[in-house]
Amino acid sequence: MVNYQNFSVKLIAILAIALINLLEVIPAAATTENFQLNSSQGYRIETSFNYDETKNIDAIAKRTLWVIAKRGQSPITEHGKEASLVDSIRVSFYNPEGKLIASYDNIIDGIIQNSYFEFNYDLNNKQLIGKVDLGGESAGEIYLKGDADQELSLVLIEPSGEERVIDQVKM
Repeated sequence: MVNYQNFSVKLIAILAIALINLLEVIPAAATTENFQLNSSQGYRIETSFNYDETKNIDAIAKRTLWVIAKRGQSPITEHGKEASLVDSIRVSFYNPEGKLIASYDNIIDGIIQNSYFEFNYDLNNKQLIGKVDLGGESAGEIYLKGDADQELSLVLIEPSGEERVIDQVKM
């Protein structure tokens, strides 16, 4: 009888340890959102981002995600620092023929990769809001910038460094 009790206690202890270890392996509550914008001339901008719903309960409760990277001399969240809510953002640009012309990972593993970056997203309405600055930042690259409440510009950075608006996205 004592052997069965010892066996039962050991079995319960082993199962409890296994369950605790299993719970540590289960990933956090990560959520992926995707959206697409089309410009007036047929350019397509596809964006995919991930965020962890457990990171900032207040922001998630308000159903708005925002990340602002260094803009000129007023850093809110600096390049190379953690993005408080968003784990990753990838933005891809397609020409009017549907060919991929550029793709950028603006946030990787919660770390902002660009010096200029701004992102505001309404989780309820599944749309950009407020200021936006997504994509590249160097000569030969392309980015989307503007105020989502008005109009966004698709901008090409010439090899000379001059910025040229190539199209508009009306929201």
